[in-house]
Amino acid sequence: MSNFALEIFDDEGSKCIFYTVLIDGEEKSEVEKFFIKFYNIPEMKMYASELARFLTNTIGEKKGAIDAYFREEKNAHAVPPYPSVEIEEISILDFFPLRLYCLRISSSCVILFNGGEKTSRTAQGGATSMSFHDANIFAEKILKAFANNEIKLCEKEREILDYFEKTKITEILF
Repeated sequence: MSNFALEIFDDEGSKCIFYTVLIDGEEKSEVEKFFIKFYNIPEMKMYASELARFLTNTIGEKKGAIDAYFREEKNAHAVPPYPSVEIEEISILDFFPLRLYCLRISSSCVILFNGGEKTSRTAQGGATSMSFHDANIFAEKILKAFANNEIKLCEKEREILDYFEKTKITEILF
């Protein structure tokens, strides 16, 4: 995998800030690629819209990134949550066909990756396998940067900061 940068994707929600990953040499971030792809598939557009509303409304504005909204996927996480969680923005969680991989850092900070159409029982199989693999590599590198005190989270401001400079990071290179 190439080097990547961590960038702010959406910082307008009152409860949660979203970061995303931009791979070196790419013009679009991983989450942008996900939404562009599925907004352009007519039978998936509704699901992509529901997922976007869930992120911006429920997580970003109303509730924050609470544990119940995320599926554990090895080192990473995924949305939407399991069917036992009720969400007004998503109509059918039982057979929701999309998975968006991410890393929940806290209730106020989530890093969005890419995802795919759920075509097999496991994340490692089917159309989500490559996105699952990439998400876990991204998550491992990001978590290692936190563990090595290269970056830290400022809960009050909901931003990832340079550990020593204590300055806002808008782009973190890995």
